[in-house]
This record gives sequence, C-alpha cells and structure tokens, in this order.
Amino acid sequence: MDFRFIFISGFLLTLFISTNTYSVECDNHNGFICSDSNYQFADNFTEQGKYTDGGFGGGNCQATKTPVIFLHGNGDNAIGWALPPSVQPENFPRAPFSVYESFIQAGYNDCELFGLTYLSIEQRQSPQLNYHDAVTQQTINQFIEDVLIYTGQNKVNIVAHSLGVSLAISSLHKYQAWNKIDRFINIGGAIRGLQSCLYTGYANALVPTCGSQNLYQTNTFGLYPDNGSLSPLWGKNAWTGNNDSLSMRHFPSQTLGSRFYSLTAGLHDQIHCTTMSGQRACVHGALFTPNSNVKAQLQLGAGTIANALDFNFSDLSPYNLSGGDLDGVGHFNSKINSGAILVEMLTSDCEGVACANSYLSGPVNNAL
Repeated sequence: MDFRFIFISGFLLTLFISTNTYSVECDNHNGFICSDSNYQFADNFTEQGKYTDGGFGGGNCQATKTPVIFLHGNGDNAIGWALPPSVQPENFPRAPFSVYESFIQAGYNDCELFGLTYLSIEQRQSPQLNYHDAVTQQTINQFIEDVLIYTGQNKVNIVAHSLGVSLAISSLHKYQAWNKIDRFINIGGAIRGLQSCLYTGYANALVPTCGSQNLYQTNTFGLYPDNGSLSPLWGKNAWTGNNDSLSMRHFPSQTLGSRFYSLTAGLHDQIHCTTMSGQRACVHGALFTPNSNVKAQLQLGAGTIANALDFNFSDLSPYNLSGGDLDGVGHFNSKINSGAILVEMLTSDCEGVACANSYLSGPVNNAL
C-alpha cells in the first residue's frame, strides 16, 4: 500500500493508494505456488457454489478481445498466473511482469482474462494421484461455456501449463469443442507422455499420474508414454502415442481452425527430463508434430540441465528442483517468465522466434 500526504487548509490528510491495480493478487508465494485466496472471481461471473476450488475472472468491464482462459499444471492453482517472476538466467534481466500482469499491460481487462483451479486442495497436495478423468474434463468444458456466455464472444484462447495442457486437449476432444478455440498455447505439456514416468511403470497404484490409458474408458488416462504394444494390457496409451487418432501431438493437423503454439524448457525441464529412462526423447515431450497451423514451438530453457537420474516421485511432488528452475528457466519458469511471449502469440500473427521479439529474460531457440 502506498501512503501519500497532502495539506489542505492546515489539515494533514493521508491518502491510501493501492499500488496493485490488478484484480488477481498473488502477494504471498514460495516462488512457485501462490497462497493468497484461491477464489478471486468477480461476483457477476458465476453463481455462488460453482467452481468452489477457485479461479479468477470477470469484473465491471466488457470484453472486446477474445477472452483468454488460463489452466494451471499439476499441484498448482489458477492464482499462480499472477505469480511475479523471481529467478533470472545469468546475463539476462528478470521478466518485469507476471503472466496476468503482462496481459493487463497489453490492454486486456478483467472481463477478458479467466483462470480455473480444477484441482481440490486434497488433489493439489497429492499431485502424484492426479490424471485425466471425466469430472475434470467436464469442469473444463463447462468453464469454457460459462466464459463464452459471460463475455458474449464465440471463441476463447487457451493458455495451459503442464497437466492443464493434456486435460484441455482431452476435454476439447471429448466434448467436440475445438470450434470454440481460436488459439491454443501449450507450455511444458506432456503431450507425448512423460519419460520420467517410465521408471514408475504404467500401472503403479501409488502414481496414477503415470498410468497408461484406461481399458474401458477411452478418455481416462495418465502420462505414461505409449510403448507401441499391440496389447492394451502392456502400457498402451493412444493419447501419448504416435499412431492413433487420439495422439495429442497430432491434434493440430485435425484442428485446422485453431492456431497452436508451444513453449518448452527442453533438457532444463526437470519434470520431463529428470530421468535416465528415455532421456533422449524427453526434449520432444511437449512438442506438437509440425503442421501449417503450429505457428511456433520455442525452447526457453536456461540454467541447470535436469539431472540424469530416475525421477521416482519419491517426494510425491512435481516441484523437484533438479532442473533449470534452480537458476534459470525450467518447467515452471517457462510459464512464470513468459508473459511477453504469450501476449505476442495471442495478439499478433507471429511465427517462430518472432513470437519472442519482446522477451528479454532468457535465451530463445526454435524447438523443432
């Protein structure tokens, strides 16, 4: 809070001027997760009792731009999109704004920016148990519908991180809702599965996050990389594989009405690449198959390279600092630091590294 003092007719008046002009507040955090109130929706966005796990969006304003929906990753919450950058790679300046603030600075208002917390408190505390399930897919689909109704627009843009990427893709497929998506940004999503899941196995009851595809429910799956087996009993996962219509890496070729983008930290991503099993493939884990409507896939990784050891989820947390986030850009800072790039991707016709023209907070390379 900023205190200003003025004198009027001999009286000292103190003015309390808020220095935070943004409706989403993340003042308390540990560098990765915000601990402020997780429910920061405007009263006029949705009825009480809906989306009780939290989120943000709406206000005394009107949407004129295509609204943006932000979907967090495993163990996180929606308010994390307002988390201020705190780490800077060597020889680069720190990113000036959070992702949310970057959009405000670019002229977006609170009625054009929405975030959904799709995990309960219990789920956020046990990320190793979370996977792609029908309830969450339905919640995401309903949230998209509610944002469209609230804003009066006919399409949204989606910016998703990590587990939020694959949950969004599976929800959009399940509800045949791709016609409602203008642009889709994938930040560190495990669209080819997680090579770090190879060590835990495809049917480990202690780590459902790493499971394969459910035998009886097509849209229910974990992030085990498809092993190419002809038998569905041995690690089959059409979503993370290469040869099925459900392959997440190929969705852009099936969805020509939308534009797609990816950000990855490559070998600096501790979630994808803290592994000895299949480490050669880990740098491709977040990448779509190149296609005419995949407009940019950028590698932002910097700092420490992920350790070549089997990530066995022994700490039961995705916040394992064995990669670039220690001192640069890894799995989480590729989200936290990238506001300037995300704005460019959603407000211009940029392609390739040109989408990072305004990004000064680390190295940028084509990831293809």
